[in-house]
Amino acid sequence: MARSTEQPLVTVIIPAFNAEQYLDDTLRSIEAQTYANIEIIVVDDGSTDSTAELVQAHAPRVRYIHQPNSGSCAAPRNNGLKHAQGEFVTFFDADDIMLPEKIAQQVRQFQDHPDAVAVISNYRNFTDTETSVDHFATCPTITARLADSGQQAITLPSTECRRILIDENFTIASSPLFRRSVVDAEQGFDVSLRACEDFHLIYRVALKGPLVVVPDVGFERRLHDLNMSGDPERMMFNFIRSRASLVHLETTPELQDTLADLVRHMKREFQTLLIRKGKLREAFGLFSQTLPPTSRRELKHDVFQGTKLCLTALGLRKVEWPS
Repeated sequence: MARSTEQPLVTVIIPAFNAEQYLDDTLRSIEAQTYANIEIIVVDDGSTDSTAELVQAHAPRVRYIHQPNSGSCAAPRNNGLKHAQGEFVTFFDADDIMLPEKIAQQVRQFQDHPDAVAVISNYRNFTDTETSVDHFATCPTITARLADSGQQAITLPSTECRRILIDENFTIASSPLFRRSVVDAEQGFDVSLRACEDFHLIYRVALKGPLVVVPDVGFERRLHDLNMSGDPERMMFNFIRSRASLVHLETTPELQDTLADLVRHMKREFQTLLIRKGKLREAFGLFSQTLPPTSRRELKHDVFQGTKLCLTALGLRKVEWPS
């Protein structure tokens, strides 16, 4: 299919809370895109540092929106979506670095695949001292599919994409470029989720049509002490809630069962975490959601964790506080 010579508008939405340390680098990386027709919106989620002044220094190239603190990424992203004018939209974290060709590569894929609902780019993690391998290298199914294609972009039909997402979540918030009409129809992110809201939206979008996966690294994800992903209890709780919600949205019985099995497994993992942290009442309450066990592995877990729970409650076993 011949590509259009016109550049459709792409909106980049950045939720920011006390983001002064890294936001300038992030904005400069977006402003340096080889793709010219970009609208940049920063939604300040009630920052108390110099985030506002920093963004204003990038005006008029960057639009600034302020809102009271919501305590999550979902609400500011949705606020930005209400103001977006682009045919395509991407949500980019305030500490990540966008590589120069990311938007151009993704728009080209949309032009080549007009039925696609999103285009996913590869990424790699980095810290002040090191950079990881690209993320797709840690995803066996995606790696195999890309190898079969000769490291060219691949199209994942809706059902196949969702199956892979459940097994090896291969994307995160800063990666996809979405067709905005699809995200609007989904009403954006689920604000009840305090983590994993990006997976939840991507999965819901994948229910609507095929996704294109681009092997090239499109951005670098910064890892540091303030990352939300550093809170395992919060992450696991919202992991469970997000997947449990998708069980009811999934239309393929096989994938409904796979999601339900995953939720049941993760509730047991969550129970183990709660016991280690001394949250015995919450851990005990999970038995009502996981019993009866459906395998020897689950039975072994329930007996072992139940014993630990009882011994800890009786003061015969010390709580294993995380280091």
